[in-house]
Amino acid sequence: MALAQRHGAVREALFHAAHDPADQAKRGELTRLLGELDPAGTVAEAGASGLMSALGDSTAMAMYWQEPDEEDRLLTDPGIAEALRPLARAIGGAPWTDWWSEAVALHDQAYVQWMEQGRDKDRPPPTRGAGQALRKWKAAAVEDERRAQSLPEDPTAAYSGCWWSLPSDAGITVTSRALPRLGAVQLMAVEDGAGWTRARVWPVRASDDSRIYEVTGPQAWTELVERYPLPVPRSRRHDWWRATGRAAEWYIPDWAAVADDFDAVHLTVLGYLATAGRALDLRLPGNTGEPSATVLAGGDPDTTYWLTDSTAVGRHGASTDWVLRDPMTLTTATETTTAAATATATATPTATATPTAMRIRSGSLSPRRKADGAAGLTAPARSGQAAQALQAGPRTARLAGA
Repeated sequence: MALAQRHGAVREALFHAAHDPADQAKRGELTRLLGELDPAGTVAEAGASGLMSALGDSTAMAMYWQEPDEEDRLLTDPGIAEALRPLARAIGGAPWTDWWSEAVALHDQAYVQWMEQGRDKDRPPPTRGAGQALRKWKAAAVEDERRAQSLPEDPTAAYSGCWWSLPSDAGITVTSRALPRLGAVQLMAVEDGAGWTRARVWPVRASDDSRIYEVTGPQAWTELVERYPLPVPRSRRHDWWRATGRAAEWYIPDWAAVADDFDAVHLTVLGYLATAGRALDLRLPGNTGEPSATVLAGGDPDTTYWLTDSTAVGRHGASTDWVLRDPMTLTTATETTTAAATATATATPTATATPTAMRIRSGSLSPRRKADGAAGLTAPARSGQAAQALQAGPRTARLAGA
């Protein structure tokens, strides 16, 4: 809902309808205002930077350890979802979102080092030890599941623990696309952020013969889990019940096993929007009598998780520091001066220059090499396919309407 809320009347109507869900008149007023929006004009007014801001807002609002908030629940209303459909279609057809469905850009990746207070030393992307890191990750996941056996079986019990399904905390290299006006997509769009205001961005290149699995939507994600299943029914039971309203025999990918066949897994932006936060059924036998299912949680749009050392993932040029100067402005800071560049970028459909700041608000299961294409929605997916994907998930509703 991030894009529609740029209009003050929509923002006010959303607030009142979300906080008084039983009032059908307020819900109807929101639906009416959404229907009166000019989708193409709204997207054109937002431009590239506005769409990135909306994507960042949607990503930041992902909280898979608690119940959906008032706005998330409101956005599941069929009438409101239908009213948002033209806006989602316009987003999918915009010239600035071509890359949202594209396979990983192997030569234009960036690694984000978040700068914590007192820890500003260089921590470049790790290029060795992925196998050992994933073995440790799996051992920890198995141990978490063992310990969770002592937790109440009732999924509504007030317990919380592991809720993520991607190896973001495994100590492997995680990259996102480098954009002309932005050091990395991950600077703008990150789940469960820690309030960072500074980051160091390292340009990264990967080998052309890297074996990449593309998560382009729910089917690609469920096929990955079904081929490399790791059961986590107890450790995810309480958090994912709150997030999805379902009790299930939960599974996530066994990332150590995925690494036997793939060098990396890439989550496209459309794949993220269509998949994240949804309880998706699996064709796997359960042990509890409950249906088997999975949730994509804890990943960021356009991130690539490098699972092996066999592909040439390495630094390609000097790092650049980025600073969030205020809630609206992200700027670069050079290593040779304490003052950041002051120019502010105006996003346009073409990228002919690299300004120094940006305005912001807040599969096939056989190994495929890049030249062979990728599973699911690969670039460029235009408005029809993209709108279908954009309508599917809770993160999409936040993007178009929040």
